[in-house]
This record gives sequence, C-alpha cells and structure tokens, in this order.
Amino acid sequence: MEKTINTEPVYAIGIAAKKVGVSVHLLRVYEREGLIITARTESGRRLYSDLEIEKARCIRKMINEKGLNFAGIRRLLALLPCWRLRDCDNNEKDGCSAVKVSDKPCWFTEEKCAHPLPSCRDCPVYQRSVDCDQMKTIILNT
Repeated sequence: MEKTINTEPVYAIGIAAKKVGVSVHLLRVYEREGLIITARTESGRRLYSDLEIEKARCIRKMINEKGLNFAGIRRLLALLPCWRLRDCDNNEKDGCSAVKVSDKPCWFTEEKCAHPLPSCRDCPVYQRSVDCDQMKTIILNT
C-alpha cells in the first residue's frame, strides 16, 4: 500500500535542510542537478513540501548507501516508465519526446511531455519517484 505524502510546499530551505540532515547548499545542488523540483514564491524563495523532503532523503540514501553519483541517480530516475504512470496509450508514448531521453528524468529534459500539467511537481512520475525502496518495483512492475 502506497502512503500519501503531502505535496503542499510549506518549508523554507533552512527548515527543509534540517529535516533532511543536509546543508542548504546541498539542497540547492539537488535542485540544480534535476533531482528535485522546488516551488517558488512570487519573490523567488524556494519552498519544499514533504515530498521534496522525502526525495532528498532518498537521494542521500542512494549516494551514501548505494554509491551512486548524480548522473547515476538521474539515469535511474529516467528509467521510470512515465507513459505507464501517466496512462498514455501507445500512440502517445511513441510520439512523446520526453520518453526518448534516457539519461535524465522527464522533468529535467528540454523535451516536452505529451501531457503537460501545470507543473512537473504535479506529475505522477515525479511524485512516485520518492521511495528508494520501491524504485525497482516501480520501474519493473508499473
């Protein structure tokens, strides 16, 4: 059973960093590397939800316990079957340029999704990539 994680961005970067156990700088690096997407206020302040907190913890786990680097994590996230998680039919899948990118997750490509949402943060692909322990199951069985 999948747990529901709050996606409402409410934490400032300093609070988020404390919750994850990393520096503010490292959270900015995770964002710059395309591993998390932060919400922004009108003034440009980053806001994190529980989803980004969990994703950052997963990233730390992949680096510290599995020995992955940022490129490896991006490649792993690129394996997420976005067409299945988004319920695309074969024609949509074949016509989607984001599906063809193999070294970055769909939310970090210049290619556009066939079914854009208001934000990639709202996409089930981004939201399902939060649980490190379930990543293999998501990739293989979705």
